[in-house]
Amino acid sequence: MAAEYDGADALMVAITGEPLPGAARADAEFMAGHRAALDDVALLREQLTLIGEALAVPPAGTPSSVVTPSHHPAPRPAGPVRRRRALRIALGSLAAVVALMTVVGLGRLVTQNGGADTAESKSAGAADAKSGSGAADRRSGDGPPPSDPELTLACDRLVVEGIVARVEPQHAQGSRIVLTVTRRYKPDHGPAQVTFVLDGDAEPQPRRGQQVLVEVARGTDHASLWAVGGDRIAANRAWITKALPGARHTTCPSDGST
Repeated sequence: MAAEYDGADALMVAITGEPLPGAARADAEFMAGHRAALDDVALLREQLTLIGEALAVPPAGTPSSVVTPSHHPAPRPAGPVRRRRALRIALGSLAAVVALMTVVGLGRLVTQNGGADTAESKSAGAADAKSGSGAADRRSGDGPPPSDPELTLACDRLVVEGIVARVEPQHAQGSRIVLTVTRRYKPDHGPAQVTFVLDGDAEPQPRRGQQVLVEVARGTDHASLWAVGGDRIAANRAWITKALPGARHTTCPSDGST
């Protein structure tokens, strides 16, 4: 769910009551987020009102400032037990609202963060395309698959998907990456974690927790493919899974075959 539209934050607009940007009303995703934010704010205000009312109940024995005629009995002040019960209910309501707001906030954060890798990937891809570097497109996972996918995989020693567990900067070579494997293509079996070197100019830069697809050619420790984000991973997974059966029967020229 979108949290922002053209610089406008759905939750802040709901809190401040500011008018929505004109074009935002035509954005179904943003408006859904705005309606959810309005519901959250309304619930919070309702519970805060309950708390205010509970705190406003005077304790037993507090003289009333209202003078009543002698023929009408004065209202009985709320006793300590009743006041404590009202306050307990109100505070319980506040705790529930705080918990709800926390869950809603974390959910939105996860949703926004879930798209971060995709946005990062698209940004890096745009930079590669602007530079006109086919090699950069190939290494970052953008652009078309290799011209001979089966031969490329035949000359790879490692093709896996995984989560970056550790990044160890190496000034001369880039960074040494420790990857926790979640899916294997080549080889079929191996350790739970693999290591390789990522060049310093690779984009996007590595960070712990990234989901990536990595390809490392034979005779090197440097990644030849570094695909980050759902879109890039899915695009490269498609050509890899399609070419992998044929690659098992393809000989790499470096093996001494012509």
